[in-house]
Amino acid sequence: MPGFFPHLFAGCAVFIFGMYYFKNYFNGMDKNREKLLLAIVCISFSIMPDFFLIIYYTFQLSPFVAFLHYHEMTHYLLVPISFGSLLILKFKVDVKWRPIWIMGFCCILLHLTMDLFIRESGIWI
Repeated sequence: MPGFFPHLFAGCAVFIFGMYYFKNYFNGMDKNREKLLLAIVCISFSIMPDFFLIIYYTFQLSPFVAFLHYHEMTHYLLVPISFGSLLILKFKVDVKWRPIWIMGFCCILLHLTMDLFIRESGIWI
């Protein structure tokens, strides 16, 4: 599981990719607000699965093993939720901010993939 900066970099990269992939979506009157919303969603969703680790490293209320259990449980729950949400957004729901939500759930899946394949090397990197 990589640290904070690789997840932040991944969120920024997905933001840039989403901005270019959905460039027709960002042509309206609120394009700056929608780009800002996309950036916030991408960066926060790329860090969100590590919520319990953020609490541990910030407050250190309990032993690391206790928070690691909740961290793993969060990852196991977010995989089907993200896939299901992407399928629902893609085929069933026609919402105004669908591209933003699609990129957000892609950030969660990228985060989980990074945690699966990249070795842990510290809290920051």
